[in-house]
Amino acid sequence: MASVETTAKTAMMVQFWQAGYGQTTVADLVTASGLSRSQFYRQYHSKAVALRQCLKLYQTTLDAQLTQLIERDRARQTPLFAVLADCLLMPFQSDQWPTGCLMVNLMAEVGARDAVVAAQLQTVYTNLQSRLAGLLIPRASQLPATTAEVAASLMQVRSGLQLLAKQNPGAAQLKRQAQMSVRLILGEA
Repeated sequence: MASVETTAKTAMMVQFWQAGYGQTTVADLVTASGLSRSQFYRQYHSKAVALRQCLKLYQTTLDAQLTQLIERDRARQTPLFAVLADCLLMPFQSDQWPTGCLMVNLMAEVGARDAVVAAQLQTVYTNLQSRLAGLLIPRASQLPATTAEVAASLMQVRSGLQLLAKQNPGAAQLKRQAQMSVRLILGEA
């Protein structure tokens, strides 16, 4: 069961995700989190600190969900292209998170103005890319490029899927697009 602090951070993360950093006010965060204004300032000091804390939670949650997804897919003996496609679709298909990707949204909106947030986002991005590379390593000799290049291409596909997800195309279309793109990158098309 999630702690009160985790529940509050999750609610604030979703608020940032849905409205964007610039459009989110401290009052919005207080309402979303269920904290009083004084509790908010005692715990977070500012909207910027709250965002940084939300990004830490995002990274932890994304990593845990990816681990579960990979373990589930491996237990089902899912083909590599489908495992990779599922990873690329995280968190677009999550029923608990808004459409699109918080990481991409924030990099576009805040990344250039806040070096700490930019560094956090780069860490999330790098960790995700490393997870993809880890999945590719067993097939490295069969890949059309280096593992690092293939992982980087997969991350570009993820960004494209994020843009597509904002148009609400439906889960089946997103999954088809992800799988086709992964197969092309892996040279399986």
